[in-house]
Amino acid sequence: MKPDYLIIGSGLSALVFGALMAKSGKTVQILEAHEHPGGFGHTFTMAKKYTFNAQFHYVWDCGEGQTVNRVLKKLGLDQEVTFERYEPQGFDHMRMDGYALDIPSEPEELIQRLSKLFPEHSDCGNHSASDCIRRFIQEVEKT
Repeated sequence: MKPDYLIIGSGLSALVFGALMAKSGKTVQILEAHEHPGGFGHTFTMAKKYTFNAQFHYVWDCGEGQTVNRVLKKLGLDQEVTFERYEPQGFDHMRMDGYALDIPSEPEELIQRLSKLFPEHSDCGNHSASDCIRRFIQEVEKT
């Protein structure tokens, strides 16, 4: 039987699309060259010597009514797949000689912490260090 959808690769987007189409009654076939589905959702090795830990660490937009939650509801998985919020004041901790930074979940708080930590970095024209850092954080968010 010919499937309605033939999906090459089983990354997360492909799996979500395939599941949504199957849930709507379509037939779906997914082909994957790797031994595990999920794309960058797991650890993998390349060239027999490089191991990449691409497993999920952070998932955004998964709160009630947000994108991930809405998709899980459509698939009937919102009660099975749950999320725990990381500590909003510092879910990642960076430690280097002379520097310590706890990464908060709110971008504005991160901008303030980075501006305090690196006040001398004001090398973007007539802008303050916090303006330069703000522009950088905004670019990262867009990406």
